[in-house]
Amino acid sequence: MGFIYGENLNYGSHSDWVGGNSSAIKDFSNNLTYTLLNFDSYNHRHSPIYLIFLSLFLDLGFDLNQVRLIHLHLCILLIPIFYQCLKLIFINTHINYLALLSLIIFLSPTFRSLAIWPDSRLPGLIFFVLTIYFFLKFRKKSEVKYAWYTCVSLVVSSYISPNFSVFFPYFFFFF
Repeated sequence: MGFIYGENLNYGSHSDWVGGNSSAIKDFSNNLTYTLLNFDSYNHRHSPIYLIFLSLFLDLGFDLNQVRLIHLHLCILLIPIFYQCLKLIFINTHINYLALLSLIIFLSPTFRSLAIWPDSRLPGLIFFVLTIYFFLKFRKKSEVKYAWYTCVSLVVSSYISPNFSVFFPYFFFFF
């Protein structure tokens, strides 16, 4: 319903979409190299990686509202990944309580706004929560593959939203 009515509970996501993200996505779709080389002219503080990813949907023939709908559905992945993290931490807690706890994310105004109006912070958060999931698996099973999965998902998270790069020292020293 929030998508249909244009919900903007944090009062910034819609203006970010209209003021920069939507035009950058269109420009990346039309001329990737030129837009990438002149990305600083958009006064955008986020990485262009996710905007380039979304522009691929325009290249496939989707319009901007369909791109927003795809982004909305991709953001819902945060809920099951967070649930899996909770299952690894709270082993003796009934799964219904953990499911209910993970659904609380839907109440977050920031989650709802950033899911409806595409921005790189939520996809970055999804990969960061995936980083935490693999890290918890590594701590539980001590298999090297989970250390690699942790590092790769943290790198992807940081490329999508550079905010998450501040966690590199922790994982560097841990591993």
